[in-house]
Amino acid sequence: MVAAKLQGRGAMRFLGAMLAMLVLAQCATPGNDDFTVGGSEEALVIIGIAKSSRDTSARYLMLWRRVGADGAFEEFDDSRSFQPETNSSAVRVDGVPGEFAFARVAPGAYALDGVFGIIRDGRVDYVAQGVITGPDRPAFEVAAGEAIYLGIWEADIEDASAVVRPWRIDAADMRAAVRVAGGVAGDVVIRQAHTRSVPCTPHRPSTMSTRQVC
Repeated sequence: MVAAKLQGRGAMRFLGAMLAMLVLAQCATPGNDDFTVGGSEEALVIIGIAKSSRDTSARYLMLWRRVGADGAFEEFDDSRSFQPETNSSAVRVDGVPGEFAFARVAPGAYALDGVFGIIRDGRVDYVAQGVITGPDRPAFEVAAGEAIYLGIWEADIEDASAVVRPWRIDAADMRAAVRVAGGVAGDVVIRQAHTRSVPCTPHRPSTMSTRQVC
């Protein structure tokens, strides 16, 4: 009888130990929503966007779009573009200006279509257009399974037009943003944007939009 009780307690301790090991393993293993470098058909792009200290009233949105083999922008839709913005639920890091966006994208070449400044006046939104007629514009490439960091870009309004420029690209900022955000397994690499020529014919993407895109 005593031996049976001891065996039962031993089995319970063994079961408890196994459950604890399982919990620890789950904590150490990337979850289903995590991005694993080298293990995805998608790519991960991390970029910071910060308002200029000269004017913080506007909300800014950058539009990056994929470039096709013919050197032109592909069709404008969510699967071929990503739009980091300020005043959003993006990642914020104490002591680092701006907000960091984490975007999963299809691999390929991307170029900056433009930036938009949105100013709220009562119930009306005024949009400062910032489409880059170019054709020269910032661009980058990213491969499947890569995680890249494009640095922090500063957004501003100049002569009623929204503008954006590279401001700072620092590995410490990148590591801090990844640490706060979590969900990235593997090394993130710094990728500096270069200049690429992509033609642009500004137009409204729909009759309901006040923005212009290439």
